[in-house]
Parts: sequence; structure tokens; C-alpha cells
Amino acid sequence: MLNLFRALWYCLVRNRALWGFLILFAVIMVWDMVSLGQNYYGQEGFRNIPPIYYEGVTVTLDPEGYLGEGGVVYFLVLLALVFVAVFFAEEFRAGTCRSLMAGPSSRRDFALALAVTVALLTMLFVLVGLVAVYAVIPRFPLLDVGLPTGRTLRWALQLVLIVEVYGLLTVAVAAATKRPAPTVAAMLLLATGQVEVLLTNLYVIATQLGAVAGLPELPAATDVSSAFFETAAMVPTWLPAAQLQWMMGEGCTPMAGDIASVALLAAGALGVVVLVTRRRAL
Repeated sequence: MLNLFRALWYCLVRNRALWGFLILFAVIMVWDMVSLGQNYYGQEGFRNIPPIYYEGVTVTLDPEGYLGEGGVVYFLVLLALVFVAVFFAEEFRAGTCRSLMAGPSSRRDFALALAVTVALLTMLFVLVGLVAVYAVIPRFPLLDVGLPTGRTLRWALQLVLIVEVYGLLTVAVAAATKRPAPTVAAMLLLATGQVEVLLTNLYVIATQLGAVAGLPELPAATDVSSAFFETAAMVPTWLPAAQLQWMMGEGCTPMAGDIASVALLAAGALGVVVLVTRRRAL
């Protein structure tokens, strides 16, 4: 698996589109932090503090706060997944992935290498966001950025698992179609939560039609409104779309149960990749 991961990562870092996406996300983070800093200096943050008392007054922002609030985390997820969709669709079409799987390593090892690659790619976007924030924050003496804590690590782990679920399913579509267009389309439906909304609605209909058969009712659900769609819908709280929506709120702290539910879904997505890549026609 290690050799497969090295080969995938080598192809990935040599792709110029990756660095373009990272630069774009850094620009988004800088713009967001400048807007946030201007708001605090304006009427929102210090409106009750006279200017003569500004000295010594600071507002500390948690890393998960400025990465989650304002919709920035949606851009992180979307940019990472767009790159995953285009990159792996092209690699499957060119036969690179087939060549990697033709070696002594099994398809399961290839799927594991994919999972590690997607996880590190997500963390790379997070790291770029942190660097951009620490580069901008000195312009606003009244603002301070807290160092990552255990709460931040749980937040980052939850984000990585969410991208794993969507990313691995996207790779499965890329392996099945070998075309960028359907892969990107499937990725957009996944990343915006539309697939989960559809499945939830189908389950609700099945529950209503088959109530006499004893189907369980829909568990606890929450409103999900994508940053790219104005409509909102209800999905169970353990699904990635609901978790991602929650992570955009202030004071979000994923607990063990939240992380475990998404981890199980990521394991299922990994199994889907293994099943799809078993096709000899890849």
C-alpha cells in the first residue's frame, strides 16, 4: 500500500491544478479574514468599546471558528472534491490507475492508498487555510488567533472523514465512468447534500407507504441548506451533510458519536471503491 500511496501522491503533487486550487483557497481565506477583521473594527465587534480603550483589548478566534463560520468550510470541501473528481477521472481514463493495480498489490491496498491520499489532501487544504490566516491576522491588532487544541483536532478529523465519504464515492464514479463530466456531476450532488436529501425523502415515502410493515420512523434530523442552493431540507443528523452544516456553527465540537457515525460511512465508501475497482475492465 505504501508504494501505491507514494505513486498516487507523486502524480498528485505534479499536477499543476492542485496548486491552483490551493492558491484559490488561500485567496478565499485571506478575503474572509480581511472581511472579518474589518467587521470587528467596525460596528460589530467593538461598538461598545471607546477607541481610547482599544489598547490591550483582543478577540481570540478559534481555528475551527474561522474555518467553519462564514461558509469557508464549504469552499474547502468543494475545492478538494472538484480536484479529486477531475484528477482521478483523468487518471482512470489514461490508464494510470489500472497500471498501479496491475502490480502485486491488491485492489484493497489501492483503495486504502486512495483513502490516505484523500485524507492528506484535505489536511493540506486545512494547512493552507491556517497559513493564510496567520499571514493576515497581524494586520488587525485587536484580533488574535488561538492555537489548535484537542477540540480543533476533533473538528479537523470530522472534516477529513466527511471529505473521505464524498471523495471515495467520487473516485468510485470515476473508476466506473472514466469520464470527468459525470464524475464532477456526481461529486456536486454528493458535496451539496442532494443525494442525502433524495435518500431521506425516499425513506420517508417508504415509511409512510409501508407503515403497516413496521418500518422505523426517520431518526433525529436537522435542516441542511447548502451554500450553493437556497433550498433547505431535513436529513438525519448522522449523515455528512448534516454534520457539515453543524460544523459551520459557532462553538461546534464534534463528539465521539458524531465522529464514529461518519467513520462508519467512510468505511462503507471504501468498500464501494474496492467493489468497483474489482472490475477487470478498468
